[in-house]
Amino acid sequence: MTCSQQTTDGIAFQHSKAIANPEFHLDVLDELTYEAEVEGGVPLASDPDNRYPYAYPRDIASITRAWLTAIRHDVRPTECLNRILESARFMIAVEDDGRWYQRYALDGTEQGIYRQEDNVAHGIRIIAHAVVALETVTGLEAADEAFLSAAVEAIDAAVAHARRDLYDANAHLIESTTSIHEGAIESGYTLWVNCAFLAGFRQALDAFERIDAATNIAVDAERDHIEEFLNRLEPGVKRCFAVDDVPVPRRFTPDGERDDRPDITLLAPTYFDLEDLFGDQAIRAAERAAAGLEDPRLGGLQRFRGFHRDHEVHQHGGTGPWMQYTAWHAQYRYDRGELDRGDDVLSTIVSHADDDGFIPEHLSTRDRFEQFRAREWNTGVDFDKEFDPDVLRDVPFDRVVEELESMRRAYDGMAEALEESEVIAFAAPLAWCHAEFLTALLKRANE
Repeated sequence: MTCSQQTTDGIAFQHSKAIANPEFHLDVLDELTYEAEVEGGVPLASDPDNRYPYAYPRDIASITRAWLTAIRHDVRPTECLNRILESARFMIAVEDDGRWYQRYALDGTEQGIYRQEDNVAHGIRIIAHAVVALETVTGLEAADEAFLSAAVEAIDAAVAHARRDLYDANAHLIESTTSIHEGAIESGYTLWVNCAFLAGFRQALDAFERIDAATNIAVDAERDHIEEFLNRLEPGVKRCFAVDDVPVPRRFTPDGERDDRPDITLLAPTYFDLEDLFGDQAIRAAERAAAGLEDPRLGGLQRFRGFHRDHEVHQHGGTGPWMQYTAWHAQYRYDRGELDRGDDVLSTIVSHADDDGFIPEHLSTRDRFEQFRAREWNTGVDFDKEFDPDVLRDVPFDRVVEELESMRRAYDGMAEALEESEVIAFAAPLAWCHAEFLTALLKRANE
């Protein structure tokens, strides 16, 4: 049934009311989930014929989080459990030393271009989600001990890698080159990366406690490794990012300079449930992101301010709102009991969905795209930003060429679409967007 600006339970819809049903988004995620040629099966970022025919640990972590939230709300619990377990098995199969990277093909081969150290934390979170889902649905007493043992080993390897290779003992922080943003905007010591690792370690510790209580699998040494690391990292994060009466910075640059510019990653303390560490600073950071990044024309939240002369800023076809991050904003509002405000945010996302209810990754406009193409794409500036040697991994140049060709096709498609519309949407449906929208809907149910 198609509606025109009707309202159901406080959310305005221009498309099918099905988008307000959590099961609609589970169906979309099912359509984007594929059996792997190694162990398990995983959701790809989007349709494999689209720009992103890969499995991204960051995306998978958000999707398993959504599936776990659905389990807790008794929405298809058995199906969601199986999906989470298959994703965890895939993550365990593709790396045996805890060094998860940007993205993987279904045959298990690593296909990343950027370093994106936060994927180590996301791998830990995915496996921890599986342990919690198992306990919630079936109980760990009946669980496959071989899987649980492999989960403990995989998490312990990731913790050891992070402690040995990513932690700067002098700065008391995890250091990164890129993560949720692909370029140098993430180089140094970022709020997002450090929050992701704190969340991953905390979730792993919780998973080990559950395993210890319900099985005979030994986890004492692995638990000690996490606790020792947390005792180092938490005070470092607090003293750098959660200082009273000082705005939470999005990062410290590699040479230690504070970067206070508004950024979507200011939602990290609330997204990762770290309010106990950040206190009121978590709320102030989230409010600063919501106020500073709202798109004045399209609504929704941009990733960061789009000043094109900043070498660290990638405009990606023109600045605009990103729907998965806008859904974070809705989750934040619902967590605070701000039902009407959350509904307004979700209504903005719905207004940008296509006729099938599919949610795109992000949007741009004709004038923004044309400026991007004239200033950045045609001049080669975008190439210099996107493939900055300082943030690339040591990968075959053919992989860079493949990515560049995908970008060219996407931008050619945008140019054609903008002949008929003032607004263009990227990559619909995007699994990550539907996962975050689903999580927002379920959080809304709590209110």
